Amino acid sequence: MYGWLVPRVVFPLGEGLGRGVWTEARRLGKLQWRSRGDLERRELELLRLLVSHAAAHVPYYRDLFQRAGVEPEDLRALSDLSRFPITTKADLRTRFPEGTCAGNLTERRRQQMMTSGSTGLPLAFYWDRSAAPLRRAAYLLSLEWAGAAIWDTRVVIASPAYFYNHVTPSPWVRRLAGRLVLGEHSVSLSADELSTARFRALVRDVSRRGRYFIRGYPVPVAGLAAQLEKEAGSLASYPKVVMTFAETLTPTNAANIHQAFRCHVVNYYSSWEVPQMAQTCPDYPALLHVNSDRVILRVVRADGSDASAGEPGRVVVTDLSNYVMPFINYFNGDHAVAGPPCPCGRGFPTLAGLEGRDTEAIRNPDGRQVNGVVLGQFLAFVAGVIPYIWEYQAVQIALDAVQLQVVPTARFTPEFASKLRADLEAFLGPGITVTIEPVDRIPLEPSGKRLIIKPYLPAR
Repeated sequence: MYGWLVPRVVFPLGEGLGRGVWTEARRLGKLQWRSRGDLERRELELLRLLVSHAAAHVPYYRDLFQRAGVEPEDLRALSDLSRFPITTKADLRTRFPEGTCAGNLTERRRQQMMTSGSTGLPLAFYWDRSAAPLRRAAYLLSLEWAGAAIWDTRVVIASPAYFYNHVTPSPWVRRLAGRLVLGEHSVSLSADELSTARFRALVRDVSRRGRYFIRGYPVPVAGLAAQLEKEAGSLASYPKVVMTFAETLTPTNAANIHQAFRCHVVNYYSSWEVPQMAQTCPDYPALLHVNSDRVILRVVRADGSDASAGEPGRVVVTDLSNYVMPFINYFNGDHAVAGPPCPCGRGFPTLAGLEGRDTEAIRNPDGRQVNGVVLGQFLAFVAGVIPYIWEYQAVQIALDAVQLQVVPTARFTPEFASKLRADLEAFLGPGITVTIEPVDRIPLEPSGKRLIIKPYLPAR
């Protein structure tokens, strides 16, 4: 029913009533086919507006630009962003919130958020509520690219069970409206309680409703795929697509997921602070398209200059729609490979690969694994480390011992360290002893990357 009703009635009605989501969704659908030159001119215009706003109303950027000797008028081309300083999580944390938020905008526009800490540098920040229609429209476009629809059942395989009890859900009125008007339906399987029996039972249930797709972390989804292949039994039905996020999707995991679930696999690149950055091209899956109406994403060399197609570098992003707490030339901790123009005809720029998300894991004696994304969620959302810790790294020094190295803030106390140790031991499970080790700094690896987890390497 919803497959007929939503595109023919709900979407046109919403657009006719001037509801931002539907207007933005239609605009994005057309925008993707404009030439790269047209899109670059649009991006430059949006960038100039944002940078001018930040220079005038955000103390952090006003001071940063003045020290660097740059001003909004210096932006004559997108490449001129390389002249502007790169901002990091650590920079923003030291000035949050008074120095990082626009003084001319009402606090009602601030939607408080928090990163999962999966890069080892947790961050509290704000989304701009006025950008909500664009974020929602970008999600609709991502589903269209993936070959799914908003009325298809969404099966989420991601955060462990504890996480759902510590994150505030969206308002019940909004969830109810989405379900009644759009046919939205979502079910979750926690990554730490995943089994083929539970998944098969869930598929039998959701299949009665119609099509479904999977959104999940690639590592647990690939693990589930391997178990299903070993059992060699068919599912009640197969997903329309598997959309992976949060961790690096390796070629091996992508191939295993494709084989087990008999569908294509999409790499969805997003972050808490700058969502909806890029996604696998629907026609040429070797490339990811950057949603350049939402963000300007640069892959940069060590000197801050733009990398050429095929060249790896750091990911530096500018969120074009967040005026409340701007992210301009922001290094999010990820690495990627710059891409060439895509043969599909879309004007959006591309990435040839993502190398950003840590996939190492803490392994406890009974075989359970905790990766960097899950560890970050626990520390940020459950243990509440943000006021007390600047950054962290977990080092598994033995099969039964983990040392959490932390760079403490002024609020860090022995009492908090003791509580954190106990909380982390309880989370990692029986058989793991945790020590908390304050340090002055956590060095990068020789590759320039930051390891969130250093796994146990037994002596040879």
